[in-house]
Amino acid sequence: MSETMQSVQQFDVSRAVLQDYGSAFSPARLDVKAVQPLDVALAAGRLAPDAPLLTFEIGGALHTVPMSTVLAYNVMQGALADGQPWMMTFCNACNTGVVFDPRLNGRLLHFQRRGAYDGLMLIFDEETGSYWQHIRGKCLYGPSAGARLPMLAATRMMTAREAAQHREAWLPVHDLSETQRHFAHSMEKMRANPATVEAVIAASIGAEDTRRPRFELGLGVWAESGTLFVPVSTLYAQNNAVVTRFGGRGLVIYVAEDAISPTAVYAETETARWEGDALRLDGGRVIRHDALYESREAAVPRLVERPNQLLVRWFGFSSTFPGCAVLPVQAS
Repeated sequence: MSETMQSVQQFDVSRAVLQDYGSAFSPARLDVKAVQPLDVALAAGRLAPDAPLLTFEIGGALHTVPMSTVLAYNVMQGALADGQPWMMTFCNACNTGVVFDPRLNGRLLHFQRRGAYDGLMLIFDEETGSYWQHIRGKCLYGPSAGARLPMLAATRMMTAREAAQHREAWLPVHDLSETQRHFAHSMEKMRANPATVEAVIAASIGAEDTRRPRFELGLGVWAESGTLFVPVSTLYAQNNAVVTRFGGRGLVIYVAEDAISPTAVYAETETARWEGDALRLDGGRVIRHDALYESREAAVPRLVERPNQLLVRWFGFSSTFPGCAVLPVQAS
């Protein structure tokens, strides 16, 4: 059976919760037309240093969007300086965003939020009228069923102060209306406590993995070698740093002071412990501001490799990656 036929058969239309968007109050997508340097926006007081941002990095540049804007739209599309189109999604319920190339067979598609399926945001493209899963970029139903969008980057939450430490950071030139700000505020309450709309989320979920609490937050990690969910409670219990093995390689997962989201990097080490703002690994190496240095005194960082990763709620990661491994609370 073809993947297209399997996708059509596996999609349970009765569990799709569809909503109409498009009004000025609740638009279906933000088209990013222009960007400005993040440090310029901070200096001008256009956003506060502690403002939360959803970010993604491509080609050495950090692209940032205020969470208030993210929550008002959920789907954003734009283009990089080299013309590469991008589309970013964010699901308020599962707390997850991913960035894709929105082209299918060379054709640029325009996406919008459409509702929910499996508890996750369901997106829709205007050109083919198809419905897509927003984490893997897979078309679930419609003429494009079975197709996948190329993933460009995972997203990460940061404060504006944290993001501004990047050597090249950009911010969209866009202001929310007063109505949109109120809408984003209400969506933030739901994002922070999805249990308030648990009945709606549960209605669209099929088979559910009950190994962890439905709304537990963790770092979801995936690569060709496997998938792993790291509960944030595990990190807190291990002094905000855990060393494990993933796909036969050493993996360090940590939460830096004042950081919003955990981070996972490949590194061969038996230990990881905090010394001030630096995470010390074996051999004197340190991780500081998400960069790896050969020593605490080193001025030039080494290139680090990271698996795909997202701060995500358990139900969203386990439904996207069935049977994923879970890091035990007493990880070594």
